[in-house]
Amino acid sequence: MEGIILALLILLTLISISITLLLLRRISATRDSLRALTEMAKRAAGIPAGSSARLASEGKVEELAEALKLWEAKLKEVASDLDEEREKLTAVLSTIGAGVLLLNKDGEVTMLNQTAERLFGSSSKSALGRPFISLARDHEMDNIVQRCLETKERQEGTVQVAGSRRYFEIVATPLSQGALVLVQDLTNIRRLEKMRRDFIANISHELRTPIASLKALVETLQDGAIADKEVAQDFLHRMHLETDKLAQMASELSELSRIESGDSPLNLKPLDVAEVVRRAAERLRPQAERAQLELILDMPANLPPVIGDEDRVEQVLVNVIHNAIKFTPRQGRITISSLVEGDQVLISISDTGIGIPAEDLPHIFERFYKVDRARSGGGTGLGLAIAKHIVQAHRGRIWAESEEGKGTTITFSLPTAKP
Repeated sequence: MEGIILALLILLTLISISITLLLLRRISATRDSLRALTEMAKRAAGIPAGSSARLASEGKVEELAEALKLWEAKLKEVASDLDEEREKLTAVLSTIGAGVLLLNKDGEVTMLNQTAERLFGSSSKSALGRPFISLARDHEMDNIVQRCLETKERQEGTVQVAGSRRYFEIVATPLSQGALVLVQDLTNIRRLEKMRRDFIANISHELRTPIASLKALVETLQDGAIADKEVAQDFLHRMHLETDKLAQMASELSELSRIESGDSPLNLKPLDVAEVVRRAAERLRPQAERAQLELILDMPANLPPVIGDEDRVEQVLVNVIHNAIKFTPRQGRITISSLVEGDQVLISISDTGIGIPAEDLPHIFERFYKVDRARSGGGTGLGLAIAKHIVQAHRGRIWAESEEGKGTTITFSLPTAKP
């Protein structure tokens, strides 16, 4: 019996020793793991390996907890820096005049700036995660982006948006996991280029006729016509008329350039608009009478004063009335009237002339535009363009209403003077 008990005690002792050794090994392994994890946390927190200067706790678990707290603080600092950089990037992107988009490798939008939202008429909320084609709605633009994603090479091109007159320049640059797309709206630049080309073409056309006429007259005189006094006088008169046209064109071009560039400031003050209208009408009354036209003033009493430059307002009236005289047949009538509408005074010049075709009406205030060059009466086509710019400089509006064969009414507005 005693032998059995002794054997059991020995067995229990051996089991206890085995369990103890196993626990010691586990503790050692855990201590080594904690040490390695602590060192890793220290490195992540920016603490030199093997240093415990910043850790007051002596126990390994406590030391790990302290290191993890420092690691958390470091992560928060990094996150704060990232937020600050993101804010800077957002501010920069929001001020860029080009649309900026980031696409993933599948061509889906992951980020876009405010300019891109405006160009494509879509918000970030509705655009994110969508394919680029669904945002751009243009296959030519999408083809440029797809080529960039497929070839991993920079692609660019200029695209006219289908069904519109808008022009976009698009540049797609490959990234490791997608593409950076820049979109620039060239519509205004293209419009200005067209205006420049049209201006050069128009002024060349306008100069060609008087120059050709002067050349022909001079050559005829050189060939012997100068010997005939009566013919010579007639030719000199014609040459005088042609040089007058050139001088008028140069003067009006110079005037228009000064107005458009702001080099001709307005001398604004309260004006009696009825008096300015009367003075402009009297300047042109002899011309109207020679054309056998009736010039009527229909100005109401007690019109409020307007804010304007007296000479410029008179120039607008003279240009518009002169046009009405030129395109109104004999025995016709030109009426100048006015009315108050809110804080504006509207001045209208109506005639019983030949009228303006509907397709030409939107263009009559453009430089050099002539409704019918065959019956333009030799004008430069600049008078109404000058009138438009003067009225706009006064913060007013000018527009035309017309019906072919019945006449035209041109109306412009001027702001009333504040009491």
